[in-house]
Amino acid sequence: MSGEMRVIWVILFLFTFSFPLTLEEAVSIALKNVTDVKLSRYELKKLDYEIKKALSGILPKVTGSYSYLRLDDSLVYGFALRDRQSYDITLSQTIFNKAIFDSISLAKSQKELQNLILEDVKREVVYRVKDMYYAILYKWTVVELKKENLKYWEEYLKTVEEKYKAGILPKVEYVRAKAQFENAKAELAQARADYEKSIENFKAFLKLEKTPEFMGKLEVNLNEDFSEEKLLEFLEKNNSTLKVAKARIEVAKKTYNLSKADYYPTLDAYLTYEGYTTRKSLFGGKEWVKGYTFGISLNYKFFDGFAREAEVAQRKVDIFQEKERFKDTFFNVKRDLKNALLEIKSLKERIKAVKLSLEAAKETLKLATERHKEGIGTYLEVLDARRNYNDTLDTLHFLTYRYMSTLALIERLTR
Repeated sequence: MSGEMRVIWVILFLFTFSFPLTLEEAVSIALKNVTDVKLSRYELKKLDYEIKKALSGILPKVTGSYSYLRLDDSLVYGFALRDRQSYDITLSQTIFNKAIFDSISLAKSQKELQNLILEDVKREVVYRVKDMYYAILYKWTVVELKKENLKYWEEYLKTVEEKYKAGILPKVEYVRAKAQFENAKAELAQARADYEKSIENFKAFLKLEKTPEFMGKLEVNLNEDFSEEKLLEFLEKNNSTLKVAKARIEVAKKTYNLSKADYYPTLDAYLTYEGYTTRKSLFGGKEWVKGYTFGISLNYKFFDGFAREAEVAQRKVDIFQEKERFKDTFFNVKRDLKNALLEIKSLKERIKAVKLSLEAAKETLKLATERHKEGIGTYLEVLDARRNYNDTLDTLHFLTYRYMSTLALIERLTR
């Protein structure tokens, strides 16, 4: 396949199978497609039904039954009937049962907790999408730099090869130039592989079939101010992971209250309409007897072998455990924020320094190019200057990516 045909094929491929995708669109797609978000939403639906299940305990219940029994001749004596039938319809209502009310309260707290978990998962997904998106933009710039580097080494190899064949340069110079060219090819292949793997990971995370065209570029505002005091306040107020940890304590308390419900009596009332077949006299026929019954049932558990006390003690320990987990979570997110702020501060200074180095590398490249044009310098000096410039530019892009990724982490922790 000729070079022109290959370019045409690549353009047609990209036009057919790619689509433009901004960062905001990627975040929106992720919040719809990512598995963790979907699972959290399903858990939320399950808890809706759990609340309905708990509420059912305070609603009246209606039950009914019917039975038919036929006796063998050897079992029929006296007033007994060979064929017996009975039925009943019962309306029952719980008047007092603390466990039911505590179960309702617990179910509602669990739903609130799941809502917070869903929000925490969504914030983590947003952060991951941003980090992956920025990484892809960075790796694309690396591919472009490696392509440009390969082009210059290819030109140098041709020049050296011509001079070697003309007998002007020794073989060792040709071999060295060829080795540099092959090394540049390998670096480009590695950069492309890293770029394509990042894209595949991104597609798998967002459940995308087609390969998107990533929009935007890496750029930072080094004048942005970060107040540690304010950000720590925002963290304590807004951090979704902390909110989840706090809600787990509340759920543990509600579970503890539920375990203590066994110390309370239960009171139920019931109304039954029933009928059954019988014989009122020795020579009488089969008759149906029908009527209503009403009753109240009061129950209390006096002793169950200390099982109740053990359950209450376990649930109390659960509260202490959740409080310790909250402390651990608080110090961890606080540490992450402080480390991120230190990283931002360091990156600012490094970016400023690299920008100055880039200016120096640019001037060095310009000087080496002019020296080569005047016949004073060699083309190898130009290539070395070009490589130094590209490496410095690569470092700047990488630091910019790290800055944007760290900024996304700070947003995840504080917003």
